[in-house]
Amino acid sequence: MKLDICHRLSGFDLRLKTDLPDTGITAITGPSGAGKTTVLRMIAGFVRGQGSVQFKDRVLQDETVFVPAEARKFGYVTQDGGLFSHLSVDQNLGFAERRARAGGVPRGAVCAALGIEHLLSHRTSHLSGGERQRVCLARSLLANPELLLLDEPFSALDEESRAKVVVNLQGLLQELKIPVLLVVHEFASLVSLADSGLYLEQGTVRAQGSLNRLLMHPDLPFAQKENACVVLNARFAEYDSRFALARLRIGQHFISTSARPDHLGSTTRIRIRANDVSISCQKQSGSSIQNSIAVKLLEIRDSKQPAGQVLAILDAGDFKLMARLTKRSVVELGLKPGDQVFAQIKASAALAPD
Repeated sequence: MKLDICHRLSGFDLRLKTDLPDTGITAITGPSGAGKTTVLRMIAGFVRGQGSVQFKDRVLQDETVFVPAEARKFGYVTQDGGLFSHLSVDQNLGFAERRARAGGVPRGAVCAALGIEHLLSHRTSHLSGGERQRVCLARSLLANPELLLLDEPFSALDEESRAKVVVNLQGLLQELKIPVLLVVHEFASLVSLADSGLYLEQGTVRAQGSLNRLLMHPDLPFAQKENACVVLNARFAEYDSRFALARLRIGQHFISTSARPDHLGSTTRIRIRANDVSISCQKQSGSSIQNSIAVKLLEIRDSKQPAGQVLAILDAGDFKLMARLTKRSVVELGLKPGDQVFAQIKASAALAPD
């Protein structure tokens, strides 16, 4: 998707000239009032603004062309739903199915994945906020859109419900093979779903690229968070039934972690927090820490909080890690950029994203 758009917002101009991936899930994130929802609404065709919008080989807007929202064949899910309140959940879903592109996912699979089978006979006006969001998401998926636009789609869900929806949504999106643009505020949804991201501030792009580029970016808030982390794609390579430990292959490296045997051979995303990574100058033996990976120390950054700590950026070749260390450890170990060291990761610390 190619964007070259401008729109006047309260107090500043939104100016965005960029290419967004035509595959995977791209998160648009940043502080409140940065222009994230406006970008989504311009792509959807609900706000015209100025400039051009092109999706694949289709020009949706330029100086002479403006394709209306209903002709763009995009799915759009807002925070408050946007369902037909005079219809039942079943009728709302039927509306989408009658206008769907060929090749979508069957209704039963979508309803089961989002946990809404028991709501089909309910009027949408009687649903809770979280139920409305799940039904709206189901309606958009059943339409099998060319592009799915999600604006804070999990804001009304509690933590447990959100985690279940995120896991099942990933499976549905892999089956549909459609690109997704996701406006997200909270950290958990960002690390759980995004493949790449765009960070907006006051209508301007501060950073763009892979998810880990955003998570590790020195000028963005994510690396300063208490739960700062990287997210890696891994494959379950082996399973030790005696200790219920799996070996995950990430590039040329292996990491042991707790897992079930039915995961063997599958792929997963894992989250490794900076607080769960330590550094040793030598490969450790006689330690309870299961994972020791040879890495290069790329950078040592001051950490704004807590006081007395730094953030180390580590290069494992196929991926990067972050480690939160005390300044005392840096001095006592004589650490400096360029050093060859070992990153130590507890087996219990390689977690599936929230």
